[in-house]
Amino acid sequence: MRRFSRPAFGRDSHRERAVAEYLDYHLYPKHFQSTGRVNDKERQLAGIDLFATHKDIEGEMKIDEKAATSWAHKMDLKTFAFELQWMLDGREMGGWFMDMNQYRETTHWMCIWPRTMGEPLEKMEDIVRAEVMLVGVKVLRRWVRKGASRKSGFLEDVIDRLRNGEDDELQWAGLRVRISRNLPEQPINLLIPREKLRELSGGMVWNLSK
Repeated sequence: MRRFSRPAFGRDSHRERAVAEYLDYHLYPKHFQSTGRVNDKERQLAGIDLFATHKDIEGEMKIDEKAATSWAHKMDLKTFAFELQWMLDGREMGGWFMDMNQYRETTHWMCIWPRTMGEPLEKMEDIVRAEVMLVGVKVLRRWVRKGASRKSGFLEDVIDRLRNGEDDELQWAGLRVRISRNLPEQPINLLIPREKLRELSGGMVWNLSK
């Protein structure tokens, strides 16, 4: 058994299930050759929600689905948040973007921007449309590393400054790094422009609707 679990898991799990059901109906049967959903929490926390194959991608993918569910009824975000660090009982925990060991099996991130008619997302039927992008883990990490330089400094230093300072957002390598102090786990995220993710997806982008 894992020694810890995310505070957000119970809080967000119903919304994540709604998004998963939506994708199982509107995306995977129509655009993928095969899929096999992972239902146990342990493997999901390790970064695998789905095994899948696609005609344009070699080999079987291990996909981690990430959805901007909290904003589904508020605004159409122009970025996506990639988690760098979070807190558990006063300890700093590596986020899924930074923790190479824990999430080493994940090959792709499925980034999802679901939208509702204005009500908070509770169930699959609330989703009226969604933009979905499949981005390779190595592709994105390589792009982030390439953008860094001596001038931008170390990302870890920016994380420390946010964790121990008063700023809520800092710039690093031309990207925004933000801490959400209002959440129990106080996550620190790297915000990557949606347009850049479209580019890095290599055409694996779907605009879904009912």
